[in-house]
Amino acid sequence: MLLPLVAVALASEVDPFHVDASVETLANGLTVIVIEDHRTDTVALHEAFDVGSRDERVGEHGCAHLFEHLMFEGSAHVPTNMFDQWLTEAGGDNNAYTSEDVTAYHMTFPSGALDRALFLESDRLGWLDAGLNAENVANQQKVVLQERAEGYAEPNGRDWDVASRLIFPTGHPYHTPVIGTVADVQGFAVPAVQDFWRRHYTPQNAVLVLVGNVHTAMALDAARRWFSDIPGSSTSEPRSVQPIPSTIAGAAAVVEDDVEQRTLYMQWPTVQNRHADEAALDILASVLSYGHGTRLDDALYYEHPIASDVGAFHQAQEVAGSFFIYASSPTVPPRRLEKQVMGVLEGLERDPPTDAEVNRARAGIRASLLDSLEAPEDVAEHVADCWRLTGKADCMPDVWARYQAVTAADVERVAQKYLIQVAPNTISNVPRGDNGALPGAVTVELP
Repeated sequence: MLLPLVAVALASEVDPFHVDASVETLANGLTVIVIEDHRTDTVALHEAFDVGSRDERVGEHGCAHLFEHLMFEGSAHVPTNMFDQWLTEAGGDNNAYTSEDVTAYHMTFPSGALDRALFLESDRLGWLDAGLNAENVANQQKVVLQERAEGYAEPNGRDWDVASRLIFPTGHPYHTPVIGTVADVQGFAVPAVQDFWRRHYTPQNAVLVLVGNVHTAMALDAARRWFSDIPGSSTSEPRSVQPIPSTIAGAAAVVEDDVEQRTLYMQWPTVQNRHADEAALDILASVLSYGHGTRLDDALYYEHPIASDVGAFHQAQEVAGSFFIYASSPTVPPRRLEKQVMGVLEGLERDPPTDAEVNRARAGIRASLLDSLEAPEDVAEHVADCWRLTGKADCMPDVWARYQAVTAADVERVAQKYLIQVAPNTISNVPRGDNGALPGAVTVELP
């Protein structure tokens, strides 16, 4: 009878946020992390580089994103347009993304295709310069500009980039949208593109994560075999990690768009990720908007349905952060939406967040974090970010501990400090010809 009790006791002690990772840094500086998960027949690969739009120099705006495209164009031993084909033939798929802070490449494939995947990934890390020719650069310039045009033509497609230019001052690393400017994208020449690659695409500037049906020793051996001959670089550009919070408050912009309803965005400058107040701000967002029984959702949607959509979220990036509230309506003007939102925020002073509200928000965040540690590709992304930001592969227990420590008083305090006492920046997205934008709102150009 003792064995089942012991098993239950041991199971209760298992930390669901713990990741059992093996880490090795190769002689050239590349960090390789392997996590075995034999519940699947596949392997997820995630390679993240410490380069995003915030690392671009004057005249390079959009180059980080352009590289997301160029990395698939060919390298010394992979002919043009064959990267995708060779991976697909092995049963794999892949994609990539660029943000202000990071560029990442991810793929999934059958475990038997590990060597092929590592060959493809290593060839473009070490020998992409063979594919950085005028034809490939010109092709991807056209693709990026078309992507930009199509994205901006979508309803609400300009809103996020307008927000970047409105809420971060000129010269701030987040001021220029990730997609870049037309002039800079058009002006990229091969020597400049090659220089960008040499500065940022180096082994010591990357972390490679493998998660899935692998054996750690074999996977690390394969990584050494494919990546060890890539030379390290002395030309990697030092990267500032100092916080650069925005100080803009009370700015107002208008976007006339091909939409049928008005949307009001309200933004407040906050903190970078890993700041002591990040977790409390995340919980505040869920106290305000997380379905029926939360303050914004009830006030604008469930109990007094003046909005067709409403939400709140906190975005803590690597050097700055923002708290957003948005509300949409086909009939109610942004001025009334703003008044209702401010009424909810001011209500936090009269009726502070309760322990029950905070616990509900915390439970939702816990569920979301645990869900993100299920699929191998999500685990690989989390672990890569953990390593980049903390130097630990297993940082999620620490992340969750920060949420556990948040009290109702903390949530009330950050609401006061970052929202109630600060004038929000606003964007009114309205149908073309509509005069319902907030007073004083100006058009923000996207060059």
